[in-house]
Amino acid sequence: MTSTALAIPACDRAEFAQLPNHAKKQVREWLSIIGALMRAEHNLKEAIADQAARHAGKKGFSAVNIRRKWQQLNRTRDWRVLINRAKVPTKDRKLPGEFEEYWKGLCEQFQRNSRAAYRDLIRRWEAGMSINGYAAPPPAEPNGVPYGWTYGNLMRYAPTKFELVARRQGRSAAAKHRPLVFTTRKGLQVGQYYLFDDMWHDTHVNYLGVSRKSLRPLELSCLDLLSGCKVAYGMRPRLENEVTGKNDQIKEREMRFLLAVILTTIGYRPEGTTLIVEHGTAAIRPDVEQLLKDFTDGAITVDRSGREGAAAFAGTYHGRSKGNFRFKAAIESHHNLAHNELAALPGQTGKDRNHLPEELHGRDQHNAALLKAVAALPPERAELLRLPLLEWNQYQEIVAQVYRHIDNRTEHNLEGWEECGFTLPEYRLDASMPWLPMHNLLALPADKQAAVEAVISQPGLQRIRKLSPREVWDAGRTDLVRLPGWCVPALLGPQNGAVRQVGNDSLFAFEDKYLGPGKHRYESVLIRADGSREALRPGRDYLVHVNPFNRDLLYVSEAGAKEGAFLGACRRWSKVSRAEVDALARQMGRAAKRESELLTPVARRGAAITKRRIDDAKWNARVLAGEALTEAEVERERMLDAATVTREDFEAATAWESDSDEEPEYSDDEISAFLKP
Repeated sequence: MTSTALAIPACDRAEFAQLPNHAKKQVREWLSIIGALMRAEHNLKEAIADQAARHAGKKGFSAVNIRRKWQQLNRTRDWRVLINRAKVPTKDRKLPGEFEEYWKGLCEQFQRNSRAAYRDLIRRWEAGMSINGYAAPPPAEPNGVPYGWTYGNLMRYAPTKFELVARRQGRSAAAKHRPLVFTTRKGLQVGQYYLFDDMWHDTHVNYLGVSRKSLRPLELSCLDLLSGCKVAYGMRPRLENEVTGKNDQIKEREMRFLLAVILTTIGYRPEGTTLIVEHGTAAIRPDVEQLLKDFTDGAITVDRSGREGAAAFAGTYHGRSKGNFRFKAAIESHHNLAHNELAALPGQTGKDRNHLPEELHGRDQHNAALLKAVAALPPERAELLRLPLLEWNQYQEIVAQVYRHIDNRTEHNLEGWEECGFTLPEYRLDASMPWLPMHNLLALPADKQAAVEAVISQPGLQRIRKLSPREVWDAGRTDLVRLPGWCVPALLGPQNGAVRQVGNDSLFAFEDKYLGPGKHRYESVLIRADGSREALRPGRDYLVHVNPFNRDLLYVSEAGAKEGAFLGACRRWSKVSRAEVDALARQMGRAAKRESELLTPVARRGAAITKRRIDDAKWNARVLAGEALTEAEVERERMLDAATVTREDFEAATAWESDSDEEPEYSDDEISAFLKP
């Protein structure tokens, strides 16, 4: 006997509910007893004796009765044999219960419709085959079929839509036919729930200096559930893996990068923050989850979305495992809005394969030919080419501006907004004037307040508007606390760091296509959490971490025998455009300061200062002259800035994610405060 005999079938639960309480209790008790017998079926005699002893003193639970009930249930597979019919007489039924299940099973076997199942039932009856629920084929009524067997009547006993879809297609497809769980943001707080998800942008872009073909941007982002504001995101192109030859996807390392940015620059709620993540791409592994608990004293917990694709019932094959998109519907909706707002950019791929624009093929071919020309031409000539796709940094700035507009929108239908009180009464003195918050009016003297109220009593001069997601986020984020910067290397993990050497020019200099094309340079002056500074020795190796989603700092730890011992952070050594006078002056000052620091020990030891000064002067000339930038490049940079968005707009939208080469202006005190516990 299988375990299905121990449960009341779904179709019979309404009948079971009609039993008196004493009968329900007795049936459940019998099911418990027989369940115990099933688990000990290899030694049934002892199990029956044991159950009889356990129920000694209860009427009707002798060893003889227990064996009889066991045999009846094994023979009939009908839970109704457990009912004490002396106290609950059998009711007349239009159709036998076993036949109802038999009919439902026939409907579910036919994958397309139930009419074919009905025809099959009639053929079986006409052939004299055994029909469950009937000892012999039932006689025909005047209408030509047995009593209650008309198609219209049998459809009253057919499986539900959910049952049919679950059997014919699977549980995932049937999910839309079951009641959904409706939730509200009312009662939540900013930073209480962070939703994470990845997104493929529906655009092809150029990643000059790294790839000779167009690439799709990939994004990993975080949405605050209460405010609906995208609080952080990171983008990278879909690059080809040099080892496997396949295109890299968003992986766990990007999730670590984003977590490090959020928890050290944005923060979490000390009362509790839940990270809602996936099992696949936007996943948090158990070791990282434990780190988060340790760093926050258990304030951060992880909630993983459910998996769909399980078999509908035992005996059927499971489907393809996939995430439950309803688990993070809020961030999925934000993705959809972003796709719509960015859909006017060149190089669109369409929302899916069926909506792929035909012109993309020709555009990509033309773009690939021009990229070959870029590689072959001198830089000053290559800069003059007009490519049919956006360049990576240009696309990032446009995306940043779009996200800024989305998060600052006030015309929206976000759930629970009014119930949460996320509204603002406003007034204006004239239809041509801008709206002002009502609390400005309340701050006026009583006589002026009365005068204004008389004016704004006219129609159209008062309104209650919804707050934007950004306004709600900004108002609540002050309650968040941040992890210290020394947590970053631990969150990123040693596998996402690299052993780098301080060069003879007293800089960390290296290439990393995931950080961007060209050389990436960082000072070798270490700033510790206590505010002290230390010049790292040229030629020595260190384990360093750079977060590609926040590249302003390089985190330095010991390498070798003391690997992983955190030391401090170093600033980024940025390239400066000669057209940016203020930035150039700041960088010259930093260069002069560093030059002085480097010369001090040399002078103290009486070394040949002259030669070193000549070498330093040559090096300084190359840095300050900006050898990597031609005049054409400078002019093109200006044109790109003017053609897209202002730098102020971009930095206001996502300051930590900026690819700008402008100096971030971190002071020693700011870095040490960032690193402190």
